[in-house]
Amino acid sequence: MDLKTNKIVDTQLVQKNEVKNSYAMELDGLKRGLAKLQEEQIAISHLITDRYSQIKKYMRETHPNIAHWFDCWHIAKGIYKKLEAIGKKKKCEVVGQWARSITYWCAMSSGGNGELVVQKWCSILNHACNVHEGHGPLFPKCEHGDVENSVWIKQGTKAYQELEKVVNGRLLMVDIKKISPVEQTSGVEAFHNVFCHFAPKLLHFFHAQMDARSKYQPCISMKIQIDSRQPIRTVNQFTQYRQPKNRRGDGIAKEVKVKQTFDYIDELFEDLLLSREVNGSVVHVRQVIDVDEQARPLPLTRTGLCLNKQDIIDAHRSRFNK
Repeated sequence: MDLKTNKIVDTQLVQKNEVKNSYAMELDGLKRGLAKLQEEQIAISHLITDRYSQIKKYMRETHPNIAHWFDCWHIAKGIYKKLEAIGKKKKCEVVGQWARSITYWCAMSSGGNGELVVQKWCSILNHACNVHEGHGPLFPKCEHGDVENSVWIKQGTKAYQELEKVVNGRLLMVDIKKISPVEQTSGVEAFHNVFCHFAPKLLHFFHAQMDARSKYQPCISMKIQIDSRQPIRTVNQFTQYRQPKNRRGDGIAKEVKVKQTFDYIDELFEDLLLSREVNGSVVHVRQVIDVDEQARPLPLTRTGLCLNKQDIIDAHRSRFNK
């Protein structure tokens, strides 16, 4: 997806038996996507993904000319879960109160300067202890004004030690320098959410059907239309908010957006009628399908060892058999 225009540039469908295991599917999809864009002579300057270890190594060794950034939301989500778990430990409850406040504003305000991001991130340990100066040469003191009374963490306590382990994590300190300062992958996540309406995960689809559903343009149009909805504003041009509750019961603020439309359904019918006019012969359609099927991977059910049904029945042993 081009994150500036919110448009899908390319989609790739990878089946498990095309790679050595399911862990390699995401990397293989990225390789295919980059190769496709290179064939179309589309230059890539920046790529934003999550912290997938195989992708990090591949981009570092194979595409050093592409600036590889990490999505803030994925990292913040992982950090929040760790801090929330620490807050449930004895004598560490205060860490749980800080979990939601520790966010990645440091990446957005650093303009891509990795060292500045690190110093701002490490300043969390001082700030949580009510120390707001002496963070580093690039970030000597906090940028906030007067701080109201808060629940501070005392240095040397168990809560501080647990927080320090998370903040100074070895892999996190390496990856935090490459957090994307501007664009994020939220648009891709929204597209995947919409795509699940066309291909629910609870239903099985063969490769051809899944491929058709993943590339169908109305699905993409629906995603862009949902993403571009504007918030509802009052007479005084103030944004309206609603207050749903999260899973912990805390109140959160969300923008109230204009009601979405479903014009893509008309596009579905128009494309259906057009395909019927172009492919008037069922024989011609079958010939095209047969050619496409030859290039598709075998279904997963045909790649395993085929056993005789009677042998399986004979080998079955029930716990109730005497």
